Amino acid sequence: MMTLYPGLGCLTQLWIIFVALGLVQCGSAQFCSFWNSGCIDPLAQAAVSFQFEPLFADPITLFYAFDSSLHGKGEGPMTKTAFWLGYKDHNINPYAVDMNRTSEIALRVGNLTGTPSGSNNGCDGIWGPHCSQDIQTALQNIIFKIATSGDYYTQPLATALDQFIVDQPELPSCGASVFDVAAIPVQDFAYEQVPSEEVTIMKGGAGYHPWQVWYIDQMTDIQQASQVAVGIASRAPTFGDQPPLTPNDIQIELVCLQAPQGPSGLKDND
Repeated sequence: MMTLYPGLGCLTQLWIIFVALGLVQCGSAQFCSFWNSGCIDPLAQAAVSFQFEPLFADPITLFYAFDSSLHGKGEGPMTKTAFWLGYKDHNINPYAVDMNRTSEIALRVGNLTGTPSGSNNGCDGIWGPHCSQDIQTALQNIIFKIATSGDYYTQPLATALDQFIVDQPELPSCGASVFDVAAIPVQDFAYEQVPSEEVTIMKGGAGYHPWQVWYIDQMTDIQQASQVAVGIASRAPTFGDQPPLTPNDIQIELVCLQAPQGPSGLKDND
């Protein structure tokens, strides 16, 4: 059984989509103020479809967008960043629901440049396949410890990433700056329940209803366009259910994407 909230309409079947939404100049019409954290009027937007089997039989799409302003909290520039997921259709595999699980999506932005390509949804072209494996293994191990500790938790991926940022676990094949960021926003989006085999899915997002919005101070639009955003999707046991037998029972998917680059479109505050 699936509980479904209306989401996005039909999405393109292209594996990767880059959508340049036009460089908005001061005085042009906008549907969302820069300081309104409930929506985003993107200066640039990108999307990548990726597999999240076995729960989702069809690919799901990660959207990443940002806006920019000449004047942030101080005198310097600032960007406004957002992400959300879209679902081409809602074909959930009920046979995959065999325990209570929570699925989450996170987006990491900052201190990472390059051109997405290769396996692991473009991430291998950024840091190599061994680094992708190191990150996935480290997150699996941390979530496994969280799930088997007996301590209460609500969002396993969010809890693991908080530890990741503070403790900086060893990633032998990765550069030191891979997780050198102040915060990594996380959103839970699917809840599996047994014995009903019910799956509750969060409503798909859009620019007028992004899942997470945050601000990056002292970042220009050109600088952010050069950054590679890293999506991290997870599927892990919910607190109170039987713990996983091994770290490999925890699903981690990586997705790397980059917004279109173009001439500066910095705006005054709205």
